[in-house]
Amino acid sequence: MSKKIETNQNYSNNNNNNNNDFQESVNQSFDETKDNIKKSIDESRKQIPRINDIVNSYQEQSLQTAKEISEEYIDSQKQVVNSLQSAWRPYNEVYNGLVTNFCSPDAAAKAYTTLVSNVADNTVSAIRLSNNVIFSTLDAWKPVLQQTKDVSRHVSNMGVNTARVFEQNSRQLAAEVKDAAANSNINASTTTTTNSTNH
Repeated sequence: MSKKIETNQNYSNNNNNNNNDFQESVNQSFDETKDNIKKSIDESRKQIPRINDIVNSYQEQSLQTAKEISEEYIDSQKQVVNSLQSAWRPYNEVYNGLVTNFCSPDAAAKAYTTLVSNVADNTVSAIRLSNNVIFSTLDAWKPVLQQTKDVSRHVSNMGVNTARVFEQNSRQLAAEVKDAAANSNINASTTTTTNSTNH
């Protein structure tokens, strides 16, 4: 009987060592995973200045493009107005006495210049609006990221709680099995003792 107890103790010690080794291995794996995630996030943080440079470059380029488009449009319209004025002047001089100042080339040029100015202003406003939409969309992602973080934390906590319940149930089951085995050993030894005394 002492060999059986000794064997059970050796098995129990080996089992505890294996459990400790397994637990240490699992903890080490999780720690390495945390370190890898930290490294990945640190590398991503290092990319932020580059991303900011790209965004700033995009903004500068879009503003420069809007400026160039507006300037080219205004310059071309200046040429159109000058051509129209040059073509209009001889007719105006002929009909100067018959035509009022309302139809003068200067009035037509001013109206056309106002139209060109409005088109250029609208182009710049449209580009500014598109930039604002792009950046408001980026700002809209901040709550989504926070929500994702909160949900992830909740799911992780559910996993931890489930594991704890499993651990408690396993311990309770193991205790019940151990008690049942002990009761069965006591019953068997009592039966053996009773049978021996009866003979």
